[in-house]
Amino acid sequence: MKERDLTNKYLEVGELIQRGRRAALKAGVVGIGASAFTMLGSSLLTPSVALGADRAGDVKIANVALNLEHQAIAAYGVGASTGLLEGPALAAAKLFMSHHEAHRDSLISVIKKFGGTPVEPKKNPKEYEAIAKAVPNIESATDILEFALTLEEQAAGAYIGVLTSFSDKELIPVLAGIGAAEAQHAALLRFVLQKNPLLQGPVVK
Repeated sequence: MKERDLTNKYLEVGELIQRGRRAALKAGVVGIGASAFTMLGSSLLTPSVALGADRAGDVKIANVALNLEHQAIAAYGVGASTGLLEGPALAAAKLFMSHHEAHRDSLISVIKKFGGTPVEPKKNPKEYEAIAKAVPNIESATDILEFALTLEEQAAGAYIGVLTSFSDKELIPVLAGIGAAEAQHAALLRFVLQKNPLLQGPVVK
């Protein structure tokens, strides 16, 4: 794909993102994660002296999700720092990165409220195996978008896959809300890359 065509596609997608998020916010859809936290009672979120087995399991799953968000933030940071993304493409990457930062903060909050310890991000982005493998092969903006698409699709599938694993089912809307955002990212990236925007693999059966 020519870089000019890629930029034109990003102009279209950038407007779609902003329009869609404005409409979703107005309808209260994007805030599903925050709403889920509100629905959780204060007594439920009060850490116990000894973390119970069920709650410890929920925290473990949430920490796996948090690690995915740390990796996504690092990946978009690496992509933005290459100098290969410009204008609308760079703006979109930064927008997606800000979404992952919000997901990170939500997960950290729930992990702490459940008495767990949030996993820390790696100091060097290349400590993430996926990033270390991808960086040597990045030569264009399209390469960055393909890598981002892979991460977003994997994350969307992971979030969908763990929804029934929580002992506390009220946590499902939290992870479902984040997973929906990852799926939206993937669909938009597929559109920009002129692929079928419908997600493949474990997300759609």
